[in-house]
Amino acid sequence: MILLSVFIFIIGLAVGSFLNVCIHRLPRGESLLYPPSHCPECGSSIRWFDNIPLISYLLLKGRCRSCKRHISFQYPLVEAITGFLFLSAFLPYSLNSSIISLFPLLGDLLLISFLIPIFFIDLKHQIIPNSLSYPLIISGVIFGFLQQTLLSSAVGAGIGGGTLFLIYFIASRVLKEEGMGAGDIKLSIGIGAFLGGEKTLLFLFLSFIIGGIFAAIFLLLHLKERRERIPFAPFLTGSALISIFFGDKLICLYLNSFFR
Repeated sequence: MILLSVFIFIIGLAVGSFLNVCIHRLPRGESLLYPPSHCPECGSSIRWFDNIPLISYLLLKGRCRSCKRHISFQYPLVEAITGFLFLSAFLPYSLNSSIISLFPLLGDLLLISFLIPIFFIDLKHQIIPNSLSYPLIISGVIFGFLQQTLLSSAVGAGIGGGTLFLIYFIASRVLKEEGMGAGDIKLSIGIGAFLGGEKTLLFLFLSFIIGGIFAAIFLLLHLKERRERIPFAPFLTGSALISIFFGDKLICLYLNSFFR
């Protein structure tokens, strides 16, 4: 089991390396396959031994071998986060190796793999590429079918997308302000399809609570102006991760507290 856990962590590191490519190229409309990995500063190709997740960054001391310019710390950060989240998602299933638990685990890992690039892309560029949001929705429906929870996936997608669309409609038509972007709506549909009905309610609740707290902090510290747009996808993705790892416990805690 220890060896399997190490293997899952290494897989996460490798996936994180690919997610870095997505984060860098998708907002620019570039291909994920061509050209091969290269330094964004000098354009020189990165050889395989300089492309080992985490290890190469440490050996090169965060610099390109060719031009000696600094490599963004985002690269090892994304790899480490992905490896840690993959391992964290695997551990609860490690006590049950039956085929029944395989699809939920794969669903969690796939959802994590979508959430990480969306978080960083929206944080930096304030966009959510359709090349991520549409496959996210389709994958959520497919996994709902494979786990025989298609109805729950449909309810989650409806709640997630419907809630944010309602906010968008009221803000744009009634208040004449931009309250929610179309990318956020599609993201919530996809996350809801993966999480199902109950966890989608929790995920939305956490998103608005955490988003509201950070928005208040930004305004109090004058980091943002009142009408300046704050990317919402980081709060959606962060709340989705909380729902993946702690959703069942938080829902049980809520039910035990108010419906005993």
